[in-house]
Amino acid sequence: MSVDFSTIRILIVDDQQLVRTLVSQALKAMGFRGDNISQAADGQTALRVLDIRQVDLVLCDVQMSRMSGVDLLKEVRCGRTSNPGTLPFVFLSGHPEKQTIVTAAKFFADGFIVKPPTPANIEKTIDGAMGRPRPEMDLFAFYHIATGTPYDKVEFPMAYVNIASEQIALEDAGEERSLAQVRPGAILARPLMSGTGILILPKGARLTQPQIHALREFQDRYGVHKVHVEPPPAEADAAADAPADPLVNQ
Repeated sequence: MSVDFSTIRILIVDDQQLVRTLVSQALKAMGFRGDNISQAADGQTALRVLDIRQVDLVLCDVQMSRMSGVDLLKEVRCGRTSNPGTLPFVFLSGHPEKQTIVTAAKFFADGFIVKPPTPANIEKTIDGAMGRPRPEMDLFAFYHIATGTPYDKVEFPMAYVNIASEQIALEDAGEERSLAQVRPGAILARPLMSGTGILILPKGARLTQPQIHALREFQDRYGVHKVHVEPPPAEADAAADAPADPLVNQ
């Protein structure tokens, strides 16, 4: 073992309580601390956990109601949680289908543990996932893979997005804010374009902390310095309730 399991915070996602219990017991026997082990019964619950808790690894079932394991992986890689998009992610599966394996590879899954899981297989897979180098991941490229829209990256489909016809309608859309001012949860009032005119995120997308961090840290890549966002509800309500200017329409 090359990884200190006692320091790893892990999230087990499976719709079967028995599987979660067995995996949790195996992890404790391997040296994981009980207070570092979190559980979720489906992908939607896992998303809520990942929004409020930082973890180092996810062990996730593939087939679940409400949100599958593959869809949860997409959410993580697209930066839609408060955890980093590079978060190690391992699947639990009885017989993964070929398409599942192909999709998992596109989103850099870190392996599969075959059900029923054995302690030896769990330990070997986790050790490998935590020890492998984490590739630099472009959250926005993963977003475009997940949604099937083109993105200007060498390894992905390339296409420039023409928004000239929309520009006039967008002139007054939303509030312009610097990346230092924008907060997680802000909703884009205009499509977010790179400095070279490439669509990064569409209008209506909700910005997450990892996405904002990526835009700030890699400005040479994205060329984004300001964004146009919808005003927060409180500000919008205040504007709607404000008395009319007596000089208007006179």
